[in-house]
Order: sequence, then structure tokens, then C-alpha cells
Amino acid sequence: MSRDRRRAHQLVTLAGAVLAGTGVVAVGCGIASQEPAPPSPGGQAIDSGLASDSDEPAASPASPRSSDEPGADKPGADKSGDLAQAHPGEQPEPLTLDYSQPVRVEIPSIGVSSTLEELELNSAGAMEVPADPDQAGWFTPAPPPGVPGVSVISGHVTWNQEPVVFFRLGDLRAGDKIRVRRADGVTAVFTVERIGEFAKSTFPTKAVYTPTDGAEIRLITCGGEYHEANNRYLSNVIVWATMTSYHRA
Repeated sequence: MSRDRRRAHQLVTLAGAVLAGTGVVAVGCGIASQEPAPPSPGGQAIDSGLASDSDEPAASPASPRSSDEPGADKPGADKSGDLAQAHPGEQPEPLTLDYSQPVRVEIPSIGVSSTLEELELNSAGAMEVPADPDQAGWFTPAPPPGVPGVSVISGHVTWNQEPVVFFRLGDLRAGDKIRVRRADGVTAVFTVERIGEFAKSTFPTKAVYTPTDGAEIRLITCGGEYHEANNRYLSNVIVWATMTSYHRA
């Protein structure tokens, strides 16, 4: 096993241990006045009370984006690093990359292009939020995008009553692409599989953070009802996506 692969494996193991030990919970985004409310995933209201760590998360049955819609990827856009074709009766091996830090996230279908802050755990055992409302953040205790396991990127939805970096996260649909540029010059491409909205009181910690064999990513922001007295949203919008290709600059 190469040094980079060993490093990636250690990070996956460490992330699992850290998350299991701290009970990481919902992303807190109530730092400033945060109206108007963001769109619900897929334009639908989600019954977030159904989700818990012991249940499969309730997620929006988002329909795939048509290839002729704005923001949809065109066939053949990513030529290198496609998932290997499996022989009949076999599963393809997960597509993964060696360790490299992420530097930018791009989501063409909702107009997102942001450099990435580094986010840690705060004193309460929850993930920090980005200091810059116009910038997304990568959760560093979890693996970087492209490495085996679950990478997590979060961002604010509104700030001082203005939409910011992840305001349109709930507009994503199954099949949309998330591109993460890395320090090694590789862009990892993830395909959205599902989107859900969950009450922070029932945030699906295990479904979000549990390590995986393949390279996956979760995007997280705030959503749902806005509680003015506490200056915070009561829910989180979560996007699940799996790496399906990559290309070099």
C-alpha cells in the first residue's frame, strides 16, 4: 500500500473514531439574521421528523436533471477516471484517489464556485461553520474529497437577510454534478444521489458521517423554519453524492 493510500486509510479510521466518540450533530448556521428562508429540497416539504440515527434518512426522491437543462452535464464532459466496467455478476470497484486537500467546490447547476475554509470540531462536539458567509468549508476530521470515505462540506444559506453560498442547495436534483478541485491538480466529480431536509433535533449523524469504502461527499446547510427568537433555522438540508469520475487540470 502506498504512503498516500495508508494516509487515506488512517484518515478514514480516525474520522470514524472521532465522530463515534463525539456524537457530531447538526450544523449550526444561526450566526446572523437569516431570512428569507431557503428552498426546500426538490421544491418539496420533507417530513424531517422521520429521521434518526437508527433509521434510513428520509430523502427527497429528486428526479434526474434533463441533459438539456441549464447546468446539466453534457455526455463525455469528464473523459478520465470513469468507473471501471464490471464483468457480469461483479460489482465495480469504488473509484478513489490518493490524499490531497480540497481547494474549491463548484456546483454548476446552482451557480456555486467557492474556495474552502478548514472546519474543525467546536467545544460542543459539533462541526464549526465557515467564518465567511460567502465561502464553503471542508470538515477536516473527515477525509478530503476523493479519498475513500465520506467528505463533508458545509456552508451558510443566508446572512443578514441575504442569500449566500449554499442558498440554492435545496434546488439540487439527482444526477447533478459537484466538482471539487484538489491541491494535486485533480478535480473529483461527484454525482448527486439524494437530498433531504432534517430537523436538527433528529439530525441523521450516522447516515451522514459513517465511513464508506468508496469516495462520497455530503453537502450541508441550514433550512426549514426560521426561529427568529433564537436566530437560527430549525433544520438542515443534506445532499448525498458519490464520486463517479475525475480529471486533471
